[in-house]
Amino acid sequence: MNSVLKFAEINIKELQQIKANIKKFSPHPNQVKIAAVTKTFSLQAIQNAYKNNLWIIGENKLQETIQKTKQFKKPKKLKIHFIGHLQKNKTKKAVKIYDVIQTVDSEKLAIKINNCAKQQNKKQKIFIQINISNNQRQTGIKKEEAMSLIKKTEEMKNIKTCGIMAIGPNTTNKTTTNTRYKEFYKLHLKIKEKHKNIKELSIGMSGDYKLALKNGATIIRLGTVLFGKRNE
Repeated sequence: MNSVLKFAEINIKELQQIKANIKKFSPHPNQVKIAAVTKTFSLQAIQNAYKNNLWIIGENKLQETIQKTKQFKKPKKLKIHFIGHLQKNKTKKAVKIYDVIQTVDSEKLAIKINNCAKQQNKKQKIFIQINISNNQRQTGIKKEEAMSLIKKTEEMKNIKTCGIMAIGPNTTNKTTTNTRYKEFYKLHLKIKEKHKNIKELSIGMSGDYKLALKNGATIIRLGTVLFGKRNE
């Protein structure tokens, strides 16, 4: 697997611009964190991220993460977030390797994570993934079912639900994206009223992170803008 992973380093000029944009666009810039998305990039991309004080890594594929993390001693401060679709048969390994699983979109998956975390004597941090576009091709629970799922996960002893996550609409239309993110921000505020520990709002990728910042994102998931084009 290593041979197909692309070597990449952070574009420092872009990173400085992103930090300036966080201050410019976010209503709460001090709460915003960058998740460096390192899928298809080699271990050096992860190391380069934390050397530049980016302490959240976003990974999409379990086997790829295992391959990379076998090779280095993970700094305590570094948190690896799973941001891909999690298959239930890979839950045990995912709980072992990830600090946060951002893509929990069903009660069945939450139960499985809770059981695996119990076996490993761990309290697994999760985000609830919500489908904000009602797009059947995208994963995520329906908006109207989110509150019910959150309530159920908060009753699970080996799970800590600490955020909500969404993938932006599959469009280049900024007005559409902005509308969806605005709705998601309002939903987050509504959820936070009842569930104080759900502080994180994970939205925004390289192409739309400025709109995500305007709409209250606390985590922006950036890959291409930081590392350049990836091997798909």
